[in-house]
Amino acid sequence: MLNRLPPLVYKYDVGNMKDLNRRIARWSDYEQIPEIEMKGVIEGQDAIFQLPQILQSLGVQAGCRVLAVMDETVMLRRGEKLKEMVLGLLANAGYKIERLVLEGDSYGVVHAEFSQVEKVMARLDERCAVLSIGSGVVTDITKHSCYCYCDEKGIRPLPLVSLMTANSVPAYTSPSSIIMKDHVKRTWPSRTPDIIVMDIQTLMDCPLHYTVGGVGDLFPVFCAFADWYLADCMGISNFVDGSWRIMDDVKELLVPYMEEIANRTYEGMEVLGSCLHLTGLTMMFARDSVPMSGYEHVVSHMLDMSAAYDKRKTGLHGQQVGEAMILSLINIEKLFSRLDRELASGGINIDSCYPAADKMEKIVLRVFEPLDPSGKMGRECWSDYAVKLKNWTDARPKFEAFLKSWDTYSAVFSGLLPYTALECARALNRSKHPLLFSELDAPITEERVRWAVRNANLMRKRFTSDDLVYYLGWFDKQWEDDIFTRFYDIVKAVRTED
Repeated sequence: MLNRLPPLVYKYDVGNMKDLNRRIARWSDYEQIPEIEMKGVIEGQDAIFQLPQILQSLGVQAGCRVLAVMDETVMLRRGEKLKEMVLGLLANAGYKIERLVLEGDSYGVVHAEFSQVEKVMARLDERCAVLSIGSGVVTDITKHSCYCYCDEKGIRPLPLVSLMTANSVPAYTSPSSIIMKDHVKRTWPSRTPDIIVMDIQTLMDCPLHYTVGGVGDLFPVFCAFADWYLADCMGISNFVDGSWRIMDDVKELLVPYMEEIANRTYEGMEVLGSCLHLTGLTMMFARDSVPMSGYEHVVSHMLDMSAAYDKRKTGLHGQQVGEAMILSLINIEKLFSRLDRELASGGINIDSCYPAADKMEKIVLRVFEPLDPSGKMGRECWSDYAVKLKNWTDARPKFEAFLKSWDTYSAVFSGLLPYTALECARALNRSKHPLLFSELDAPITEERVRWAVRNANLMRKRFTSDDLVYYLGWFDKQWEDDIFTRFYDIVKAVRTED
């Protein structure tokens, strides 16, 4: 198997930031993208033991106070407790270590909420350095806490190092954080760590379900760019070519290395980690999470928002996204196929594509009222959706031009959709990623998934393929049934091939 794998040669190597920056500087649109403020990714089998030297490289000398932010999860590295090992290593190097453990809910799950951000901010001061020990949620809380603290104080950024404990999210290199507002996930401006420590042994020892969650969180690269470009066509977003360009390594290496990732080999963990970091950079270039967060992410957010009402544990975000990505691709494939047919017959009534705001407000509030009778969740969703509805209404000339030039746009979409829903499902299966929502670590009923798929467009202002289907009046019971029939057919086909 190994001799059929493409060689691990990266166009954009996050482990060599100097070379990566040099390559990016050759782009014709280089002046239009933000500067990469992150100093580097320290990668290696035993990179963790470089932590004292890493702090020193940031000007944090022995004797300085280091706030270590983590959750309550017990993590093992070669049978040794990871967090205790790290804290002992830094204490022995002369640092004054302060541990801050973020408490989880009744299931032990830590949620990215502003109450958690406030806890971290209360422990910061202008002279300390910060070390996050964790995955997506701990990283996002820590990044955003440091960002808010320094912004509030008007001071230089605090030294921040992020120790990856799982290959589960692209959050490490993203300059934004996902923090909930009124139980609704929202993207906030944040910062990147100065240095990310990618200790391969830690990633190899991480439980498999976190690793496949990282695979799931990566796969939107094969559909979210199409959602983003669609919004750009409507004048609702701004597509950044560099974000797609830097994904070359992901497109060329991720799918071929699925078995290596599933087996958590050194090479598999290196590829997955590098690809996750590159997707974080795409969001930096876009100044938004939009390159990696389309319709599939909103479906996952809806599932999270309904978890407490359903009295179920909030599941692993990446795994939910991975399965929702298949549904998203099916939706996109159906949308483009029907556009071909309808435009060929001239059957689209543009006047009917613009619902009244008062009608949509009632629909949004009604959908979320069962989950939160106080109405806060519904009002937060409406505040975002109202922006999208106005943008869509104002974009009518763009939409009309889009329909007239559909053949031209269709060719661009083909380049942004390198894999079909079936091909993506095959690759996910090779990584040991679950394919059914009933197989997730926190199983979800088909009824709830259908609810999320049906109403995901009502949650936020970001425009996706689902919004276009909705505004065209095509998302009805038959459309929904067709999506799920195709979804189960794909899963059956993949399982039969396996």
